[in-house]
Amino acid sequence: MTEREQNQQVADAICDGFEWRGQRFQPGQCVALLDGEVVGVASALDEACRVLRDIDADPQRGMLVEVRRPVVEVIR
Repeated sequence: MTEREQNQQVADAICDGFEWRGQRFQPGQCVALLDGEVVGVASALDEACRVLRDIDADPQRGMLVEVRRPVVEVIR
């Protein structure tokens, strides 16, 4: 599994259940992921990005996700 797939799997789990490995998340929080692990939580994306880049400066690595409730689309 690639790093991106690992990060996406964790991001999906966080957004689905607001939890990952015992850590709880609130809607509106921004989570920094690297190698399938949570490396930081902040109240804004730029703060989460700063945390991520302090750990790994490579812009090709890591992922940021904003925790929010899923949007239900109704098609009529």
